[in-house]
Amino acid sequence: MPKTSSSIISGLGCLLLSHSLAAETEHSPSHSEQVTQFKKVTVNATRVEQDVKEVNRPIVVIDKENLEERQPNSTADAVSREANVSVSGGAVPGNQKINIRGLQGDKVLQVIDGARSNTNFAHRPSYFLDPELLQSIEVLKGPSSSLWGSGAIGGVVVQNTIDAQDLIKEGEEIGGFVKQGYQDNGDIFTTTAGFGATFGQVDALVAGTYRDSDAMEQGNGNSLYGTESLNRTLLTKLGFNIDSHQRLQAQYRYADLDGHPPTVGSADDALNVKDNLIDREVKDTHAALDYSHKGSSDYLNFDAKIYYNETENRENNTFGGNDKSDVETLGINLLNRFDFGATTALVGIDGYHDDIRTGRAVNASNPSGNRPNPPSKAESDTWGIFTTLTHDITSSVQAEVGLRYDDFSTESKDINTSSDESELSASAGIRWQATDWMRWSLRYDEAFRAPNSYELYIQGTHFNYGAPGWDNNFVANPDLKPEKAENIELGVNLEFDHLLADDRLSITATAFKNDVEDFIYLDVITEADFGPPPACNCITGTSTHKNARDAELWGFEVETDYQVGAFNAAINYGQTRGTHKTTLATGTTKDALPDIPANKWTADVNYGFWDIDTKLGARVLHASRQDRVPDTRETYEGYTLTDLYATWEPSGAMLDGVKVDFSIANLFDKNYQVAWSEVSEPGRSTKISLKYSF
Repeated sequence: MPKTSSSIISGLGCLLLSHSLAAETEHSPSHSEQVTQFKKVTVNATRVEQDVKEVNRPIVVIDKENLEERQPNSTADAVSREANVSVSGGAVPGNQKINIRGLQGDKVLQVIDGARSNTNFAHRPSYFLDPELLQSIEVLKGPSSSLWGSGAIGGVVVQNTIDAQDLIKEGEEIGGFVKQGYQDNGDIFTTTAGFGATFGQVDALVAGTYRDSDAMEQGNGNSLYGTESLNRTLLTKLGFNIDSHQRLQAQYRYADLDGHPPTVGSADDALNVKDNLIDREVKDTHAALDYSHKGSSDYLNFDAKIYYNETENRENNTFGGNDKSDVETLGINLLNRFDFGATTALVGIDGYHDDIRTGRAVNASNPSGNRPNPPSKAESDTWGIFTTLTHDITSSVQAEVGLRYDDFSTESKDINTSSDESELSASAGIRWQATDWMRWSLRYDEAFRAPNSYELYIQGTHFNYGAPGWDNNFVANPDLKPEKAENIELGVNLEFDHLLADDRLSITATAFKNDVEDFIYLDVITEADFGPPPACNCITGTSTHKNARDAELWGFEVETDYQVGAFNAAINYGQTRGTHKTTLATGTTKDALPDIPANKWTADVNYGFWDIDTKLGARVLHASRQDRVPDTRETYEGYTLTDLYATWEPSGAMLDGVKVDFSIANLFDKNYQVAWSEVSEPGRSTKISLKYSF
């Protein structure tokens, strides 16, 4: 870590802490601005709303306050500072993937307002929701199929959008906001507006964003041309409180993303040259109807959701043709919680149907059609039933067991073949409140991921070696088995009150070991395996998805948070290791697993100068050198980043409702590369936003 960064943070931390303690001494506790405020944080990642302190799973919550302070350009950007969470794909939101404890892509499930988002295409975007419309983001770490089914072997990213009630002040019937943001790196203008109203038993929300981005710059001054984009998002909700126990709500969400990303991945040589970019437009549509019945009985706490997602992806490829990758999802969730005194039972049914359509252009510039050919028409159906039982053994010991059964099938119309599988996913946990200040937890979780239609059925040309007919071709493998994970983890939470003043110190540590069987990987047989190009027009290499590796991932994360008065300091650290076993004729070897993030710690200190309605903060992230890589990969150098942020929210009547957020990301204009990303990240970015709430 550079001495300048260390000195700034150390000095700021000492200054703010001394100021806080002095304020505690000089002012009476009746001054509310000097009383330590501890917020109650609720989560939905466990399928029911709970206080995060009651959850026996590792969950990180980024609330609205944190989102506005960070001013992220995407959902992935918003979670990138968390322990054992990283982002690949560079600064192009359309290419970003969230990595949790070394697993990413299809191995991390995305959920928005309780509905699955099954939009992971190879080299195509999957996160479309503008973070300006989010009330919070939750990251559930580790396998979670007993709750969510297929895909959650690495974890779950839950995005919760804003509601009408979030915009309306207490005692009012209407409310809303308008917000204008600007970022100098990339000349990014973001306009957001929302309006909420209640009319008796009816409430309504209308909100939208408009984000216009130019080319960003890396720390070395090179342009990131692929970051140019125009994004528009609309969110509407209409709710009806049938009576004091029942509620019905309809939701519609639409996102239109027009960008110019690289053809494949995010390599520097693609993003720094305009001619290597393509035109891409994504239209993402979501509609849902929710019904809930709660509070009338201990045995009836019911939620039902039916939802529809459609993602249309259009690309003007480098051959001058138009490609399409579309997916439609129709899903239903049914859930009820039963309370039997010391025992709580959660019972649910999930079902969804995916309809996938793709097309790859063949034209005069590409007459041989040497393109990857994913299934032009494929369908999949999944049904799951699950239950989770929680029982208070004593006043300090709570046990939990869960079981889920999923049946899933996938069919390709191109090769007239199908795949049918079923899986059981179990979980068990125990939580022990050893003392008022110490809580232990021990968990075991199973998870699985069904292979997607690309992995099962993709054909066509993977790439060409530079000679006519000297191609590497995809070979379909409809016999792929699901990936299966078994995870065990031990956690401890320590909370101390009144250490120095009216303060609190919280420390949470978790150690985990995740074993993944039948790990799916792409087996590429290249020119190294068959020699120079032959003098014939024939296939000279293959690429096939296989279940050939068993992976082992292990590590730990530590998070600390200290609050006193208006001062807050938080530090988190994450470390993950991963290997996979490869069986050869000479025996079994263990090699480094790709996509394992570098060791990373983040420190964040802030102080509220409430006499001038201002909050100031600094954040430092340090990622270590990542040299635990396969023999064929280069190492990734470590880096240290410093961010500054400030919030001004005047309390006077003249400026009531005004809020200004200011931040400088990558203060020292560091040119750096996140492990497993092929592109350097943006350099210094100054951000400012003005929000008016009414």
